Amino acid sequence: MRPSFLRVLVVLGIGVTFAGAQVAKAQDWRQGHGRVEGVVQNAKGEPISGATVALRLNGAGTDLKTNNVGHWGLLGMTGGSWEIDFSAPGYQSKKITVSVTEMSRIPPVKTQLEPEAPAHAAPDAVRTEVRVGGKAISKEAAAALERGNAAMKEKKFADAEESFLKVLQELPEEPSLLYTLSLTFYFDSKPDRALEFARKTVAVEPQKADAWLMISELELQKGNLEAGQEALARVPPERITSPEPYVDLGVLSYNRRKYPEADQAFTKALSIKPDFAQAYYYRGLERFAVKRMPEARGDLQRSLELAPNGPDAENAKEILKSIK
Repeated sequence: MRPSFLRVLVVLGIGVTFAGAQVAKAQDWRQGHGRVEGVVQNAKGEPISGATVALRLNGAGTDLKTNNVGHWGLLGMTGGSWEIDFSAPGYQSKKITVSVTEMSRIPPVKTQLEPEAPAHAAPDAVRTEVRVGGKAISKEAAAALERGNAAMKEKKFADAEESFLKVLQELPEEPSLLYTLSLTFYFDSKPDRALEFARKTVAVEPQKADAWLMISELELQKGNLEAGQEALARVPPERITSPEPYVDLGVLSYNRRKYPEADQAFTKALSIKPDFAQAYYYRGLERFAVKRMPEARGDLQRSLELAPNGPDAENAKEILKSIK
């Protein structure tokens, strides 16, 4: 069976649509899956409640107010370069640009406002900076990030790789960038490089479930059962919403004649998708191999009920004829 990491990505909402600056129509700024949140504090680290947080993408957006602990947040954002203005009575305004992507969550943005300058002093210019994962980057790196996002949107993966690797020079340990590079190399059919950056991602963010899923899939593709199994075990069960990772694990275990592990994997796949004909077929093969004939018959018959004209149907019928 061919591994199916691409389908797993789609189920998890990662997909191949990436944020590109200045590509979203103004009226569509709330049509995405991006999220930004943060806190606003004074120079002493105390929360500023009631501060205005103005978020804009291509001139459209919304204004928020911080709560009593200085927190604010916005969901459903389209990917792109969002301008965020912070203001509060008695404080100098501050402006930043945050690169929002719909494939991963941005760490909370911590903003510190300085006291308003005395009336006789010339006010400081509003500061503008570009941040990724809470870290400021140069304008050159920001431009490269925009080019990379746009290239990904157009599926020009080689161009995206070149741009993201330039940003990496300033953010060598930014997990969202490392994971984006792993995706870019994956879609560009460069599994070794994809695996390299997926492993770099979990080295700095061990709880990155999507990266562990990619590692599991790529290791299983390479025939590395133990490495793939270990990576899959690092993913919280509730984050595995597709049966495919367990089917891939089960097939490789079956091929290695590790039948108990294969049976367990196929059973987990069916717990996620009880009408998955292929999982019933593979589990039927495994149970036939260990001579659990009544159970093998039941699984193979169930696979035929669900997919009477499926690719495995004829083989399932032949095996059923041999079961007494």
